[in-house]
Amino acid sequence: MEETMQPVNKIGRNFSFWQLIRFVLPTMATQLFLSIFKTVDDGLFVSNYVGKNALAAINIIFPLTMLMDGIIFVFASGGSAVCAHRMGQGKQEEAKRCFSNVVVMTLLFSVGIAGLALLFQKPLLRLLGATDLLMADCVTYSTLIWTANGITMVGPIFDYFYGTAGKPVMSVISSVVNGAVNIVFDLLFIVELRLGVLGAALATTIGNLVFSGIGVIFYSQKKHELYFVKPSFAEMPGLFLETFRLGMSQFFNHVAMSLSSFVANLVMLNLAGEDGVTAYSVIGYLQYMLGSMLFGFADGVAPVFSYNYGAKDKQKIKRYFWYAIRFLVVLSCGIVAVCLIFASPLVSIYINKAQEPELFQMVYSGMHIFPFCFLFSAIGMFAPRFFSSMGDGKSSSFITFMRNGVLLIAATVILPQFWGLTGIWLSMPVGEFLGFLLTLWVFWRNRDNYGYGRNGLALRIDGRD
Repeated sequence: MEETMQPVNKIGRNFSFWQLIRFVLPTMATQLFLSIFKTVDDGLFVSNYVGKNALAAINIIFPLTMLMDGIIFVFASGGSAVCAHRMGQGKQEEAKRCFSNVVVMTLLFSVGIAGLALLFQKPLLRLLGATDLLMADCVTYSTLIWTANGITMVGPIFDYFYGTAGKPVMSVISSVVNGAVNIVFDLLFIVELRLGVLGAALATTIGNLVFSGIGVIFYSQKKHELYFVKPSFAEMPGLFLETFRLGMSQFFNHVAMSLSSFVANLVMLNLAGEDGVTAYSVIGYLQYMLGSMLFGFADGVAPVFSYNYGAKDKQKIKRYFWYAIRFLVVLSCGIVAVCLIFASPLVSIYINKAQEPELFQMVYSGMHIFPFCFLFSAIGMFAPRFFSSMGDGKSSSFITFMRNGVLLIAATVILPQFWGLTGIWLSMPVGEFLGFLLTLWVFWRNRDNYGYGRNGLALRIDGRD
């Protein structure tokens, strides 16, 4: 029996420009806090108290971590879109059941994949470029991370759904607690007890367990717009297909990033040895930290688009689309300015100039080239989330795969052949610029499908295409 229409959810209200930005700010702040805490964890503690080889060892594991994150974010972004569609259609109970099913599916997949990773651990690490010098640290770190993977991986699911539940501020609260716990245990395990890479893994795992625990407490309370209900295993196969269709761009994104990181590590090993991997790790962390607000905006605004797609509100979709574009242009320019002005202090988070002058200079030179990628990546990050929220998994996946899986990797392989290390730093803005042009083309092709073009046509929303 069709559910009756419910009162408008928080993500369905009529936002002005600044109201929309204020709604998304907690999600942006969450990503910024998480990236800063990650910087403190791997930058301040690992590189300064354990050593540069330990930092390189953690970066070797990065492609595996990104692959796992990709699978999790299929469920997070795809499941969130499905739930928001249901909420926009007034099907509140169905949305809650969808959320509960997504959590169960995530837990099952996380445990299964972690088991396979542990079973084939050393061959995988060797394939990813772990040298004899780095292997012991790689094994130590990955063993603990993967052992706790099943429980810790539901944390990102909970975090992604806070916005859909109309409580994006919970993302900030949980991320601050996560980071604070992580830092406290970094101080204990790394600085005081001198446990090295094992200490970093323990601190990260405990922080992630707390992160997941906060979500369990929140969604166990029935006063929110989304909460745990009895899952339906009969509905899971169909939900999995719908979730994967809408969220597969996230999987392709993380697979592509894993491949690009793998390729870049190999290129840097060939050009500059372990120091090259460390330098690329530092740039990668800085890119993650400085670009985190762009990710946060795209993730935070996606449920709003999904809700209005379900409600078939073309006017809001068009208005919010152009709000987003305007905001991202200004934000990306600001990030580039911060990178160029504060290049030296940012690099110093990871590398002591007095102790490692050559390594510092290697990264510092990259800080005057790679930040220009943000001018183009902002739209590239937003586009896949927008198309997924519109139920268009194909366009979303196409942009993601081409941007990170083809164009960036091609730039990473080709440019160093001509300009060495400078070519590595150039590969980021060049790859993102090519991805930006591709994204503009996809936007232009779909302007009459989703209503953000001048003539206001929305063929797919109206069911005419």
